[in-house]
Amino acid sequence: MVIGGFSGMIKKVFILLFIVGIGVGIWFAFALWTGLYSVYSFPPGKEHRDGATLIVNRESGEPLFNSPDYVEPPKAPPPEHTGVGFGNIPMPKKPLSIRTIVELPYIEWAYKKSLPDKEETGKKKPI
Repeated sequence: MVIGGFSGMIKKVFILLFIVGIGVGIWFAFALWTGLYSVYSFPPGKEHRDGATLIVNRESGEPLFNSPDYVEPPKAPPPEHTGVGFGNIPMPKKPLSIRTIVELPYIEWAYKKSLPDKEETGKKKPI
């Protein structure tokens, strides 16, 4: 009787862990889809020896897939106003170490998604 009760408890724990895992996966998918989080990829190099992929809180104007090699498109200058206006105060971006939610192993396709398309720049993507 004790052995049967113990295996039933183990089965319930595995079911609970499975449900929690699915919930966490759905949350991350929802957060990426809605723009709460961003994927930041470091290729293997001096800064990260084996490379790393970070899930970070997304800053305003930041793309969904980002990396150190990402080149921001040029921004249009704001139009000049003659009256008093209420504009946004430019805030400095928070460092990645503060915004990091999860650090994952290097994922190459996420890094390649952060690079501009060759149609946009006229150059080929590095392989």
